[in-house]
Formats: sequence, structure tokens, C-alpha cells
Amino acid sequence: MFSHDRQIITFIKALSLFPLPQRWEPLPPLKLPFFVRTVRHTDLFHLAELLAQSFHRQEGVLGWLYPVLRVGIYEDLRTRLQAPKRYYTCLVAVLPIGASLNGTYSTSADLTETHQIVKEASDRIIGTVEISLRRPSLNPFCRNRYLYLSNLAVQEEYRRQGVAQQLLQTSERVASDWGFHDLYLHVLENNHRARRLYWKAGYRLKSIDANPLGWVLGRPRQLLLHKPLAQNQLP
Repeated sequence: MFSHDRQIITFIKALSLFPLPQRWEPLPPLKLPFFVRTVRHTDLFHLAELLAQSFHRQEGVLGWLYPVLRVGIYEDLRTRLQAPKRYYTCLVAVLPIGASLNGTYSTSADLTETHQIVKEASDRIIGTVEISLRRPSLNPFCRNRYLYLSNLAVQEEYRRQGVAQQLLQTSERVASDWGFHDLYLHVLENNHRARRLYWKAGYRLKSIDANPLGWVLGRPRQLLLHKPLAQNQLP
């Protein structure tokens, strides 16, 4: 088989990973009076709990390791906040308890200021996403970098209410403010709900990560998704 033929077959298989958007039902409209801001040190305990619940199982043998994993996540977050890089931020979706809100999320460029007056002690972290600069390869001499989204998570009882969409939209504004015109993220090929979310948000398949060990073990592949940011279309 010629190299050109293999490329065509790979392209056809890649297309099958993303069904046509009309096959997916629309997501429900925003229902929660939350807003998005940058993370604070006082958020780290609850943020670590949210990430641990979202990405690690608590039942079975792994349940014994859950407290250790949560502490590890907390320390990683604390380290990143104590030594921030130029192109790094962690956004959190916040639901103020017992507060009256005038909007859903901050529109200020700083993102640390909001149009709502709330008590910090009443903030409930219901979602998060991190934005950072990454290299496209393991080559330390490669100067090409791209802006990457990671650890997008929403507390289970608040999912499908617009939280993830607002986190993605705010990330786009941050990227634009930093002068970037593209965003990238990974998703597992069997995470159909996340893939639907990203498709509706404008992300398309860039590449499929090759992992022979994962293929042998029957693990799902990671898909690298890309979204070009049209400056005149940013929310």
C-alpha cells in the first residue's frame, strides 16, 4: 500500500470519530447564576476535591488511594500558583450561595473583578479549566508552542447547565488577550459527551496520539483537538 493511500484511510477513519453535528441534540440553556474568575489560594482545597472526583474513582482498590491522589492534586495546584508562568492561568466557575447576581460571568479583562458583589466565604467552586503554554513535541529545542486547555471539569450535579461552555468561552477571551489565535486540548475517543461539547464549541480533530502500549492494553486513544479563534467572533 502506498503512503498516499494510507493517508487517505487515516483521514477517513478520523472523520468517523466526529459524527455530523445535526445528530446531536442541542445542549440546554444556561440555568445557574454563576460567574467565572481566576482561582484564589482559598479555592485550592475545594478545587483539588473537584478534580479528584472528576478524574479518579473512589470505589474499589483505588478508593484507598483517593486521599493520596487528592493531596497530590492540591500540591500540584499550589505549586503552579506559587510560581506562575507568563502564559498560565486557572479559571474557576463559582456559584455564590445566597447571593443575588446580575449576570452569569465576569466580562472584565482582568477576570479577577466581577460585576457581582459576593462574600468570598460563600463561593462554591463548581467547575474549572487550566490554560498553559505547551510544546508540540518532546524536543526541548523546539520553539513552537501552543496554548493548551487541560483539567476541564464540572461538578457532577451542575453538569449540562452551561458551566463548561462558559469556561471554554472565557478561555478564548484569555487566549485573545494574550495574543494567541488558536487553542488546543485532548479528549479520549470514548468520551462522547465531552466530544459533543467540544464539537459544538468549534473544536475539530487535529491529530490522533499514537500509543502502541495503549493499543495493546485496549485503552482509548487520545484525540488532539484544535480551534482557531476568529477575533471578530470572540464572545
